Amino acid sequence: MTDLSRIMANRAENVTARDPDLTVRYSLYTDDRHEWGILHILDPEEKVIGLEFFESEDSWRRPNAVDDYNMAAHEGYPASVVIPDEVFSQFIREVHQRGGEGFSTYLLSELNLAPRIRA
Repeated sequence: MTDLSRIMANRAENVTARDPDLTVRYSLYTDDRHEWGILHILDPEEKVIGLEFFESEDSWRRPNAVDDYNMAAHEGYPASVVIPDEVFSQFIREVHQRGGEGFSTYLLSELNLAPRIRA
């Protein structure tokens, strides 16, 4: 299983290294089968200026995932979903079929985040 906690920590470091005025907070969530995370990027006034959903190889398939992405985008947040490279084509196809809209999709490799396997 991909170590999302480590990946999100690296992403937070990358964001604040580029702009030290930003604050990044992230949370890891789990259910019976999946693990995913949400990273909040905040400006100096603590206003959310970006949400990034970090998904594992299969967590994006959970029933409410696409609804969560859509809700964030419809509430006016710049929202993106970060996924492992190997699931890209399937993710795009299934998210489109499930009505996903208004958010960006990034591969871990695009953000220079190496997937680490948790032992």
